[in-house]
Amino acid sequence: MPTTIEAYYDFRSPYAYFANHRIREGGVMPKVPIRWLWRPVSIDILLNLQAGREAWAAYSDPLSGPKRAHLLADVRRNAAFYNAPLRPPKPPRPNSILALCVAAALGPENHDAFRDAVFEALWQQQRDIADLQVLAECLAGAGGNPDLVHRVATSEAARELLAEATRLAYASGIFGVPTFVCNDEVFFGNDRLDMLAWYLGSWS
Repeated sequence: MPTTIEAYYDFRSPYAYFANHRIREGGVMPKVPIRWLWRPVSIDILLNLQAGREAWAAYSDPLSGPKRAHLLADVRRNAAFYNAPLRPPKPPRPNSILALCVAAALGPENHDAFRDAVFEALWQQQRDIADLQVLAECLAGAGGNPDLVHRVATSEAARELLAEATRLAYASGIFGVPTFVCNDEVFFGNDRLDMLAWYLGSWS
């Protein structure tokens, strides 16, 4: 029987991109049956909830100057270390809300391919994933109906569903992305994939 792993992500996180790339390429997980449940959540909403703000409160940069400089250098090192294609996103701080809402509306038959396509559009092709046409092309390439992007873009309910999913994730102990949950054990960060693999191998 496959082991279920919940994977929480936001397209805007370079570390979620690295984790997705590594899982997609294979070789990081032990040779055991795994059922991946990919959960789109908003980084900004998680940060707001941690700070006691409303879900859709205005963005407040949580990083100091030195920490942001380290982040930029660390992202470059990760790209080289994992041999993951990487180009700086445009715009520098992309808006991932619509892409996350579309991902949340998809069934398993399209979700993986759409997720991969959006990560590539943002972190490899420097495309704006807030652009409806970009997302429609990603969805069409994933075998989905691109009209869904336009329906989601005009749906306040879709935004609230994303907010509620993020609230529920936070209430269950998710505070950042990527986060992986297996047997109620929480593994936070791309670099914890190796520990998750060790954990799976230790009892499988």
